[in-house]
Amino acid sequence: MAFIFTRAPRGALVRSAPSRAGAVVGTLALLLLLVGCGGETPSPSPVAPTPTTPTSPATPVAPVPSRGDASALDLASWNIEWFGDVRNGPTDEGLQLRNARAVIAGTDADLWGVAEIVSQQQWDSLEVLLPGHAGLLAGEPSVAGGAAAYTVGEQQVGVLYKTSVATLLGARIILAEHDFAFAGRPPLEARFRVTLNGASEELVVVVLHAKAFDDTVSWTRRRDAGVALKAYLDATYPTQKVAVIGDWNDDVDVSITAGRASPYQPFVADSARYRFPTAALSAARVSSTTRFPDLIDHHLVTNELAAAYVAGSATVYRLDEHIAGYAATTSDHYPVLTRYRVGAGARR
Repeated sequence: MAFIFTRAPRGALVRSAPSRAGAVVGTLALLLLLVGCGGETPSPSPVAPTPTTPTSPATPVAPVPSRGDASALDLASWNIEWFGDVRNGPTDEGLQLRNARAVIAGTDADLWGVAEIVSQQQWDSLEVLLPGHAGLLAGEPSVAGGAAAYTVGEQQVGVLYKTSVATLLGARIILAEHDFAFAGRPPLEARFRVTLNGASEELVVVVLHAKAFDDTVSWTRRRDAGVALKAYLDATYPTQKVAVIGDWNDDVDVSITAGRASPYQPFVADSARYRFPTAALSAARVSSTTRFPDLIDHHLVTNELAAAYVAGSATVYRLDEHIAGYAATTSDHYPVLTRYRVGAGARR
């Protein structure tokens, strides 16, 4: 007997009555849910997934309108659903690649934190299509601890940035000892020198892809991951400009788990040192995915960076308004954007 699951307002998972006619469909749906966006990092394949030949004609992708500001630092985060995986997510890998390129080039953000990148080959192809950009995935050799934390075929986090604005100073995996809490995806930390408005300063960016699902066990693992992350940031970067961006897989007002506070409440409560610019979107009941009502993709900044935040700039970029069939061809998440005035002469 199969159960059909639906999502209630604020993300509560509701079990509907079983139907004999829908048993097979319900079983298949549950299987798809278990391997869907942001669950456990799957067991690595012995061979890296290789993108297939596109099944749709390689027609030009419609341009995506810019959301960048040349005088400010524009940060973006985006879960590109199962990017390069031929077994999950969008089925036309070539079209997903072209759409991803159109999104990143068109949006014109300076620095991206990305999640759910499965194929190194597909990632390399994306970089080639984005002149003026550079990037790396968590499992690449240049990332300290990356090879030990991430293996071929796993969902990876990564960074992509404009070389005219940012210079990578170093990258490493952090909190690998809390691998279980982070669902097998420990965060990627990248240090940058950002040059804008005639001046340079250092910025630390942490890319996060937290444990998914709204069951109590998953909530507990997100809570534990948040506690570990906060302790690390408190001790390591007490006075630095730091941004933690990515797929947090939960909200910061109330949890997607029914009857639970946000698992990230310790950050919310420490308003002297941390701020979620994206909290305003949660309060406005804005969603960051194509299927569920909650905002689960967030940007967290330390108070040093929060001072440079451009009020009201936190945005969910609704790309379904520009890309036909976005959810089926590109991703089940939308990019989330925030902006900061940094450098000499920056307008406040």
